[in-house]
Amino acid sequence: MKILHYTLGLPPYRSGGLTKYSIDLMKNQITQNDKVYLLFPGHFLLGNKTKIKLHDIFEGIKVFELINPLPVPLMGGISKPNEFMKPVSPKDIYKKFLENINPEIIHIHTFMGIHQEFFIAAKELKIKMVYTTHDYFGISTKPNIIEESEDYFTYSHSAYSLPLIYLMQSKLYRITKDSKLTKRLRSYKKGNIKVQEEKNGTNVHIKDKDLSVQYKKLKDYYYKMLNSIDYFYFNSSIAKGVFEKFIDVKGEIAPVTHDDINDNRNLKTFDTKAPLKITFLGPLEEYKGFPLLREALNNLLQRNETNWYLNIYGNTNETLLVGNEKKYISFHGRYNHEKLVDIFNSTDILIVPSVWKETFGFIALEALSHGVPVLISEYVGSQDIIRHGKTGFIFKADSDELANLIGLLISNRYILQELNENICEEDFPWTMEIHTKQIKRLYEKIIGAN
Repeated sequence: MKILHYTLGLPPYRSGGLTKYSIDLMKNQITQNDKVYLLFPGHFLLGNKTKIKLHDIFEGIKVFELINPLPVPLMGGISKPNEFMKPVSPKDIYKKFLENINPEIIHIHTFMGIHQEFFIAAKELKIKMVYTTHDYFGISTKPNIIEESEDYFTYSHSAYSLPLIYLMQSKLYRITKDSKLTKRLRSYKKGNIKVQEEKNGTNVHIKDKDLSVQYKKLKDYYYKMLNSIDYFYFNSSIAKGVFEKFIDVKGEIAPVTHDDINDNRNLKTFDTKAPLKITFLGPLEEYKGFPLLREALNNLLQRNETNWYLNIYGNTNETLLVGNEKKYISFHGRYNHEKLVDIFNSTDILIVPSVWKETFGFIALEALSHGVPVLISEYVGSQDIIRHGKTGFIFKADSDELANLIGLLISNRYILQELNENICEEDFPWTMEIHTKQIKRLYEKIIGAN
């Protein structure tokens, strides 16, 4: 089968769950004898003309770069909507590209950077398109959704400036992304954004009538893209529920995985006298739920329940600990995937307390693959693979409820023993090889549909 993927790009230039999943899926499709192409939004050149050029052959994948794409806002949001819906020039570039490679199906992983004309061309050529819902960009100007709102097309103080976006899509940035200077600049920018959001809020009411009209047009622009998708691969019931509120969708739930998910499950022992070993993996941002977890643990300290210890991984910046917190919480900074074996071997329970409607969240699957029980909030999509009370617990995003649940496990380690045993006894259908075959069947179903 000839498959074209549209995603953000190759690692290490692009990272995160979306990139990891899409690249690993493509690599496995190559091993299963499919012909695979990748198109990604690349750098900007002087002039308005868009070009598509062969960029690389990456592990058998033919990689094409979209030069002079639309801007890629990443997590920042959008402050100048007109810049994100400019017509492509020349108008027939996408049609010629699709006619040239002639894919049987197109797999979309993001709407960032791509022009509406791409979808129009695919429809004209009667090429089926599927979309995996890695985030909410397209029904929102930001990938993550925290507060329920009727309209997510609003001005954001966290939006990157256009010069910064152009820089971050440049060839120079690809080379210097991991340099100390660039990391410092990113850290400074994030800190400045946080100050602005705390001062003004994440999104603000648009008083400028012309700007309001622009956001309305941008919403229509992306909704036309979304409505051109033939089939949605929702990676969770959470994602499906959100998209169904905004557009008519046809699709099914297909939980995702990646190449580094292997069956590392083993039976664990839980020492009732030792502190409960809690792990949190991820940034310390509000949307990831760290403030909620911290409040829950402080509730326990106020009750004199102290037989626990929290280890935090994945943070680039530590937060100031106060009072007794210093005795019970440690920061371990960034980690690579190879360290997960050691991390989970020294973990009794993983807590995933996100307060945004996370479309999936690989970390819960990674914990299960090591036999570790998971406490997961009601907003995390990977709750679909948790059996409540059997392999983990799904909790309301409330600090008191979370504190009570942790307190229960501190006093009753046999519950964790049972959860661990149940995890180890279940089937393990989460390898990328199995998932790739499932996606292939879905492709065939869509191509064969009238």
